Amino acid sequence: MTGLTVSAARVTDVRTSTTVVPLPQPLQLGAMTVTRREYVGVQVRAVLPDGTEVTGVSYALTREAPMAEIVERLVAPHVVGRELAVDDPAAGVRAAWDAALRGSAIVGRVGLVRRAIGLVDVALWDVAGKVAGVPVWRLLERSLPDGAARDLPSAPGARGAAPVPDGAAPVAPSAHPDRGSSGGTTGPVVPARRPAILVAAYPTPGRTARAVADEVLDRAREGWPLLKISRSPDRELMRDLLAILHAELPAVTGRETEAGRSGVVVDVGFGWRDADEALADLDAWGIGAPAPAGEPPALAWLEDPVLPEDAAGAARIREVTGLPLAIGDEVTDPEVLARLAALGALDVARVDVVGIGGLTAADPLVRSWQDAGLVTSSHVYPEVSVHLGGAAGIGVETFERSPQGNPYDPAPLLVEGGPAFRDGTALPPEAPGLGFTLSPTYFTFEATPSLPSMRSASGSDPATTTTTRSTDDRMLGDQEDR
Repeated sequence: MTGLTVSAARVTDVRTSTTVVPLPQPLQLGAMTVTRREYVGVQVRAVLPDGTEVTGVSYALTREAPMAEIVERLVAPHVVGRELAVDDPAAGVRAAWDAALRGSAIVGRVGLVRRAIGLVDVALWDVAGKVAGVPVWRLLERSLPDGAARDLPSAPGARGAAPVPDGAAPVAPSAHPDRGSSGGTTGPVVPARRPAILVAAYPTPGRTARAVADEVLDRAREGWPLLKISRSPDRELMRDLLAILHAELPAVTGRETEAGRSGVVVDVGFGWRDADEALADLDAWGIGAPAPAGEPPALAWLEDPVLPEDAAGAARIREVTGLPLAIGDEVTDPEVLARLAALGALDVARVDVVGIGGLTAADPLVRSWQDAGLVTSSHVYPEVSVHLGGAAGIGVETFERSPQGNPYDPAPLLVEGGPAFRDGTALPPEAPGLGFTLSPTYFTFEATPSLPSMRSASGSDPATTTTTRSTDDRMLGDQEDR
């Protein structure tokens, strides 16, 4: 490990905190019944030569896996002690990602270890943006690993700016003029709004098709053109629900269904065992055959119909029904997505930023999809995914974000800041870094491990545990010696 350079932030420790929030009613997601949501938060701390501390954060669903322990034991040792140069912090993040991947390769590469790498990587990008004094979406655009030039004008402070310590005020989009490659003033850069998708309703047991449809239609009246529901195993309910939405949703949104752009999305959550079971259900729903010529498709897309590894099955569903397919949630292996695309089973390419290994892995993947003409969309974590996709951006998924929360996912309550949602779009923040923090009501990052504690928030009692990996705990024999 090299010595501390004059103008670099040094990573001092990686801390984790896990919180559990019970749901008001069980949810059926594919073959799973979900009664609670457990999240892990990660905090990366770095210090500048003048002693200024900069922290970055990330979070993700654990899916009941021991994510905090994996971060602590398999990823943090390869990150603590590394440097992020002030003039090019992105290079340091990418080097840390490579070290963590290779250092854990004997047990990792994909799966839970890849998710753990993604958690730390996202928090490192948050640190990098603050060190550079720019939002991460700008930093990604200006620090492409292949050196390719992009048409985004230079941001104030993109090179050689003073680092932004924690608590600094966001930079307003119109605060400074930006300069193009010629050095001339081009005016303020305002980031493009990204298309957004709202997870609108789950057909939970006891609810009628009419009740679920009314919930979706209410969200459509708020300006959301793309709305997601989950699949119910009740075929009759799904048939009636889709029939109502097909008849009434276009009048509310003012738009016909357009593949990947507007209408209803049905998330199956890998709920069908194979293509035969999927086709039988879809036929019972009344959408088992392609729409007549000249008519819009029945769905904006069908999401995760079978396990992602069953690319042949997905391609068959696509061929028989003509429904646009979207796959990618929870996928940790890019080769799985490549096979789906090669077989024509990927109309909407979905990326789980944490699952695929963080922003370092997701950014070039999304760019390659966009270059290939695919619609791109993200799985949850909108505070992170809103930074992807360059000037065009990526489709950003969110749950209803009112202060009262929603009955499906408490994630919006766990964060402070992030993108601004309006009229079915998401606007990336201009604050340095990722532009959000984790609520201390749910996540506590202490210097030493603590016993689980109970905290009350929004009518729930999330249990929070905290662990840490510091410089003194680093594993002997880092990846450079392997």
